[in-house]
Amino acid sequence: MNVTFEKKDALNGTISVSINTEDYLPSYEKKLKDYGKKANIPGFRAGHAPKGMIEKMVGNSLLLEEINGLASKGLFDYIDENKLAILGQPILNDDTKIDNLSKDANYVFKFDLGLSPEIELNISKADVYTKYSPSTSDAMIADEIDRMKKRFANLVDADVVEENDMIYVTLTELGENNEALDGGVNAENVPIAVNTIKVDELKNSLVGLTKGTYADVNVFALFNNDEVEMSHALGIQKQTVADLNPTFKLTVSEIKRTGSSEMNQEFFDKIYGPGVVTSEEELKEKIREELNSYFNQQAQHLLEHELFDSLVAKHNITLPDDFLKRWLMERHPDKFTPENLEEAYKPEANYLKNHILEEKILVQNEIKVNDEDIKEAAMSHTRQMFGAYGGAQGISDEILMSIVEPQLQKEDFRSRMINIAVRNKVNQWLLDTITIETKEISGEDFTKEMEAHNHQHHAHNHEHEEEEA
Repeated sequence: MNVTFEKKDALNGTISVSINTEDYLPSYEKKLKDYGKKANIPGFRAGHAPKGMIEKMVGNSLLLEEINGLASKGLFDYIDENKLAILGQPILNDDTKIDNLSKDANYVFKFDLGLSPEIELNISKADVYTKYSPSTSDAMIADEIDRMKKRFANLVDADVVEENDMIYVTLTELGENNEALDGGVNAENVPIAVNTIKVDELKNSLVGLTKGTYADVNVFALFNNDEVEMSHALGIQKQTVADLNPTFKLTVSEIKRTGSSEMNQEFFDKIYGPGVVTSEEELKEKIREELNSYFNQQAQHLLEHELFDSLVAKHNITLPDDFLKRWLMERHPDKFTPENLEEAYKPEANYLKNHILEEKILVQNEIKVNDEDIKEAAMSHTRQMFGAYGGAQGISDEILMSIVEPQLQKEDFRSRMINIAVRNKVNQWLLDTITIETKEISGEDFTKEMEAHNHQHHAHNHEHEEEEA
């Protein structure tokens, strides 16, 4: 077997694997003989069927298995031994056409490769970046307290429907002459949030109703044409929703309104637990502390993303775009098509460029990730996940570790945590290497900066980011 490599340019190459009869025949004959010894064919004693018959039965599949195995081994052994840095996976060249297999023929397999670009790191204290230092205003604290009051407020009964009320209604399907349809839907105690109705005319027709009053409504407009929600609310199968008559009688049973929360110990305890906050001033200070912490995390997040984006651009990282587009279409034909390829390729390219820069920093600076780094990444990630759902408070490191350790035994989760740990180490090296200037900014203006960044980031980056979040 002979393997050669032709480097077409800095980013593309072709590996040719030449396979001769002496490479595959001995192994092929052995497998054929072994199969014959075990074959149980009617009319012949076990293991005594003629070789020609065995060959007709399984010869092609054994030959294909042997030749493909040799081609794959030759390809990947060459890549490993010569330490070729490739992107994606090798693709069989269009020039490789093997229509019929014959055990007396020689074969040549050609594989196209996309090569990772070689870059020279150029990162130093001369690279200056801005880190925002947002401040939390009294107005932001007041807004947060208002949200807390609404979130933890009790629902109270009301007499007349207003736009922000929750109403509980009976919905009756109507037929001809606006009479209840015989055998039609009659659903009781259906909750409707009035302000979620998108058709203003319908929403306004409900405002002002009182308990026991009714209105004829278009049931599809009432649920904003959401068939899943309609099936749940009306107690019917989703596939039958389209067969409903659109006109329903809506009868108001109850009207519920969000009451106001008093600033008392019961309110404080609902939010932070018993005795953690005991006064309005302590509440404000707690909120300020939490918002400052949140802003600091987001400022760090923004710095690190902008840092990577600008360094990728600075190093002018180029990719074998044509090869990668071809590879993506072959690998994920359902996701990458000729029609969407140019747009769908952009986030993939951005991810690869970031990965190439990250790998260069790791290798050149001999940055290593150990088990403690992976555990720390998993702990931080899991704590953030709990925090996102309001459940991080009161969770000790011991409890968190009892959750994390079983997860780290799962390959997918561990792989994600390794990626996060690697990115943390790379980010720390970058932050130690560059110059960071701090810029004071109001919390309101910083929020606008983050919204602009997130819009751009999610528009152009790949879902691989969830591995790094």
